[in-house]
Amino acid sequence: MSNKKSVLFTVIFFGAVWGILEATLGYGLHYLPDFISGSVMFPIGAALMFWAYRSTQKRSSVFYVALIAASLKAVNFLMPFTMALKIYDPMIAILLQSVVVFAAVTFMEKKSLPLQLGTVAASSLAWRTLFIVNQYVNHAITGFNHGQLASVNTLMTFIFLNAIFEILVMLAFYVAYHFAGKKVRVSLKPHWLLSLSTLAVAIALVVIL
Repeated sequence: MSNKKSVLFTVIFFGAVWGILEATLGYGLHYLPDFISGSVMFPIGAALMFWAYRSTQKRSSVFYVALIAASLKAVNFLMPFTMALKIYDPMIAILLQSVVVFAAVTFMEKKSLPLQLGTVAASSLAWRTLFIVNQYVNHAITGFNHGQLASVNTLMTFIFLNAIFEILVMLAFYVAYHFAGKKVRVSLKPHWLLSLSTLAVAIALVVIL
């Protein structure tokens, strides 16, 4: 039972931290050119999901961390004067990213460093491709014209060009982890009070911002 509680509070903590960063850093990044925010937020989210996985030794933690982060994003649906698309798209992106990271951590176990780095790079292209597929499905159902589908050039920029910076950041994170992680403790099992306090801060920031 104590182990289950430890996993629960670890997942809550990392999901809440992701929610805080989405509400603060992610909010500010939307003032940059279109579609840049994902290039910054995915490496951060992937790092948090991977860190939660390493801390709990449970791959399912990847999904639960993302679910908490996406749920925090959904709080905005309760706020007046909010555009549903600005809430829905990031939520879907977070959930799709969790699917990709889950597959990545499963594949990378006991693989050589070059294969691990290749998997990290491929995960960027994978979530972006899945996101575009989701946009096409939404367009077919609702007729809404998503920004990423405005033109072939915009589509290719989103999938490939915006992914370049994202991949470089993720590779830097992972190389640092690979070499430093053997020397320093990378697992984190926060106290329940810290986890719940972080969650409360995340909810407050989502409401305020």
